[in-house]
Amino acid sequence: MEPGATRGLGTVSDESPVFGASDQDTEDAISDPATSLVDTYEDWQRRLADAFLYPHDGPTVFFVDDSGLARLTRAEESARNLAAAVRSRLRLTAGRSMFDRLLMAYRRWQHGPKTEPPPVLPVIAVSVLAATRMRSDNVARSTNYYVRLAQTILPGGGDAELEALRRNLEERGAFLTVVEMWVGLHRWIEDQHGAVGTSTIPEVPYPSRIGYPLSQALVRQSDRASLTRLFHALHLSPDDLPVPETLLCTLDIWAEDARNRFSETFMGALADPQMRSLLGSVVVAHARAWDGKVLTSEGKQRIAVKLGIDLGTWQTRWLFPVPEEGPRMLILSGQGEEQEVSLNAVEGREYYTDQGAPAVTFEGVHSGLQLRGGEFAAVFPPSAVVFFCPDPQTGAWSSTSGLVPFEEHVVAVSSQHATDFRRMLEEAAAEGWRRLPQRRSFLLEGYDLFEKVRFFDGQALRDVLSRLPGLRAIGAVAEVVPRAKLVHGLPVDGSISTSRYLRGGAPDLLVPFGSEHRIVTVTLDGRSDRIAANGFPLPIRSFIDGTGRHVVQVEGQELSFTTVNEGSDPAPPAGTGSFGWTSSGQMSVSNQGVTIIGALVPESDDDVATVLGRRGRDESWLLRDDGRAEMVAEPPQPRFLSSIDISFFSPVFEIRADASARWLAQRRGPLWRLTEIGPANPKQYDVEIDLQNAWRRACSDANAAQLWKMRMRMAGDGA
Repeated sequence: MEPGATRGLGTVSDESPVFGASDQDTEDAISDPATSLVDTYEDWQRRLADAFLYPHDGPTVFFVDDSGLARLTRAEESARNLAAAVRSRLRLTAGRSMFDRLLMAYRRWQHGPKTEPPPVLPVIAVSVLAATRMRSDNVARSTNYYVRLAQTILPGGGDAELEALRRNLEERGAFLTVVEMWVGLHRWIEDQHGAVGTSTIPEVPYPSRIGYPLSQALVRQSDRASLTRLFHALHLSPDDLPVPETLLCTLDIWAEDARNRFSETFMGALADPQMRSLLGSVVVAHARAWDGKVLTSEGKQRIAVKLGIDLGTWQTRWLFPVPEEGPRMLILSGQGEEQEVSLNAVEGREYYTDQGAPAVTFEGVHSGLQLRGGEFAAVFPPSAVVFFCPDPQTGAWSSTSGLVPFEEHVVAVSSQHATDFRRMLEEAAAEGWRRLPQRRSFLLEGYDLFEKVRFFDGQALRDVLSRLPGLRAIGAVAEVVPRAKLVHGLPVDGSISTSRYLRGGAPDLLVPFGSEHRIVTVTLDGRSDRIAANGFPLPIRSFIDGTGRHVVQVEGQELSFTTVNEGSDPAPPAGTGSFGWTSSGQMSVSNQGVTIIGALVPESDDDVATVLGRRGRDESWLLRDDGRAEMVAEPPQPRFLSSIDISFFSPVFEIRADASARWLAQRRGPLWRLTEIGPANPKQYDVEIDLQNAWRRACSDANAAQLWKMRMRMAGDGA
């Protein structure tokens, strides 16, 4: 946790100036209203213990920078105040022995009960503060830690004083005492068995001495929040932690996406060959300490909001997923907004029902949405492009974190990028996509909408994105996969295993990919091959036959699955076939007059077809083969939906069509959607036409019939 983010922080009592500081230090403190009260070493020890070593789960990070100290004390000169408190216990001219007074106190603590943290926290804080100030200027290069430490301990010191202090710290070995203090703090945190969190101090850092303070300065609170999202995407568990090298390669790929960027300090360490190893050990320490929660930069548990879109009702809405083991009820509010959003969980539903949720606007999508509560925050990230997939929970479409190969998408692209995105579709997408007009009313203002978007060719997609880097920058890429995983397939026995698949329905392998062309070696049951990592899955079922256990190895990971001829229990799954609908449209158990269970409809009439019509149309008609048109009324939603506390909308309704019906015609605005009745794969056409007159003529006149067919061909298949 960063200072200021916890309870009881920043309490400054009425203290006297630092004892043992120079006269000039004391005079400066008294003359400056912001630091007229200078705290003692003991004050800082207590304050830092309260800020960092309080009871909590998850990682304990001793990150201290200038802004954090200011929040901790609510004073502008907090860093000078801290430095003065530390100097009061030092003999700056004693060379290697400058920390002896503090070392003696530390030794006494070691021989005591050690119920309190070691009395070294102000020194630890100063050493981390110096690490956060590492940058290049006319005094020192960014890598010269000891210059920054000397400046932090002795702010305002002359060149000669600072150089002498640097030599004592670096060349004469005074800093070794600070290293011993770091080791003692790490061991004390570990000895608390999680009561004050889990230590992120490396056992053996590199660089060997300054690696201790650097390890705490590399990862800011915003970085820690980003890491929790990565760990969640990796499905990490304490028993399955990657080695540092693997985790660093994963970070390289993860951070390429602009939505997953870390702080400048973090990214600099990731790219620095000297700092990269230290960063790897620090990130592994964070992974080991992770408690399974995804956090925001404010330390609140994150609810990843989705954007829902319904093309049938022409509506959008925010969707709030229920977190694992999350609360049944939440109250959230936007920044500066008085209106509250009430979220309530419903058994069996993945989303909260909401009351008072804000409307979907251009600003909310393009700039992002944040709603905050006490311990939770609902977040939708800024998005210039949004990919939507079918959502079985809503019966419509909901946003995903990127395009999913082979799956059908609706895509919303900000209008400024629409031209480039259309070029991407023309060059890399499968045929059949089209732009959705928003003439009558905007479904998503400021965005162009495309439907029936599918991608099958990974190389074509990579080629076009290399020529249009702006699309990659906004996230118009495949969903980031930070770790190899098995996807798709035909799983069985899901209640007892997650790795059993039907023979012939083996899963696909998806491997991590980045912006650079990458070839990886995949080993399947002892046979190796090299494949391109491009975000598109490898169909494993093409390479195996028969049943049994199969092992996939890729980039240090081992994944296994088993193919079987059938599930372990051939009987119908428990609970199926027990509920259905009565003839009056009410849900009931199977022994109480149920006439429809699932798709089984007793006494069905082979001469009558069932056609699905879209709700929300201006009018609907059945066109019969004798030229007549019969209006179809849209029925109300099923009555049972009003008896349960679920916000649900069925986008279609059933229409009974006898053998004389040839077309279902539905109008929205000036456009008619015509759907063939009868064929297994019916064609659909979107046309502007005088419907009833044109159909009446088509059924009575051969020339008019040809004209009808010509109009359909010109319209093209709208399916």
